[in-house]
Amino acid sequence: MRSRETWLNTRTAELRAALLDLGVTIADSEARVLINDKLDEYARLMRVTRQTAQRNFTDEHLAIFANSLAMTISEEAPGANMIEFERKILMPTNALGLTNAALAEALKVAHSNLEDRSLTDGLSNLSTLGMITADTQDFLVPVPRPLLLRIARFLDNSAKAVSEGANLPDGVDETTRSHFVTTLRRDADGLRTIANIEDGAVPKLWRTPNPP
Repeated sequence: MRSRETWLNTRTAELRAALLDLGVTIADSEARVLINDKLDEYARLMRVTRQTAQRNFTDEHLAIFANSLAMTISEEAPGANMIEFERKILMPTNALGLTNAALAEALKVAHSNLEDRSLTDGLSNLSTLGMITADTQDFLVPVPRPLLLRIARFLDNSAKAVSEGANLPDGVDETTRSHFVTTLRRDADGLRTIANIEDGAVPKLWRTPNPP
């Protein structure tokens, strides 16, 4: 086996073990992607080769990375049923509409790049949000905070993939790639802002859906 694959397999196993110690379980394929992305990010920021980045990615770096991931993932309540989860964030219907639209665009990215796992995750979020919305006839729809954080991460991951050269959805012109990425990231930031709003407060829409 090539040294690069050996290193990646070892670090993937170590990351999963470190997360398990922190009470978080993720699949081997997910851990592998996370380690790969972290290594690419380090190599890019430090302007070094991937091989050098591997040598510099110490046990201490792994532990710090695992702790950071555990905090982020725990906030998304992994494994919890969002339909049954406490709904504390009040979202106006226009914010829900914008969220659905953003999710749909991110799903198009997954479809264009044949990412079955991403499609499944995104469709699950979309379905859950739809069922929660259907539970109320009010202007303000109470939703679970972790669901918004899951959707925000999905949008961020889609934006990252497109920024790194992934296929754009059919019908989206290459000249708009940068704008497409910026919009997805803005939607993700908007959802995180809403997710952290004070209980009972009514959030504002983070952007105009169809600017003149």
